[in-house]
Amino acid sequence: MGNNLNSNPLFFDTTSNAAAWVAKFKAPVRVRLIQWVDDNGDIVDDSTLVLTINSVTLTAKIQLAANIGPAVVWQIGTFNPGVVVSEFVVTTMATGHLHVWID
Repeated sequence: MGNNLNSNPLFFDTTSNAAAWVAKFKAPVRVRLIQWVDDNGDIVDDSTLVLTINSVTLTAKIQLAANIGPAVVWQIGTFNPGVVVSEFVVTTMATGHLHVWID
C-alpha cells in the first residue's frame, strides 16, 4: 500500500525519512496518538520499531508469547492538545503498520 501522509491517521507501512514529513507539512503538526498496529498478524516476538521525533529516538521492542492477531501492540499518547512535531522519521519497522493521529 505504501506510506500515506494524506489521511488521518497518517499511515506508515515502511520506513520514512524527515524529508517526506517536512515536504508534506510546511509547519509543525500536533500529533495526538501514535499506534503500532499488528493488522496482518505479522508482528512476532522481538519485532522492533524505531522512531525519531524532533531529534529524539524512541525504540519499541515487542515481547510476545504467541501471535495475538489484529491488535495495537504499542502506542504513545493520547496527547492533549497534542505534541508539536516538526520532524518525524520511521527508522526501523519490518512488520505491522504505524498510525499517527494528527490535529
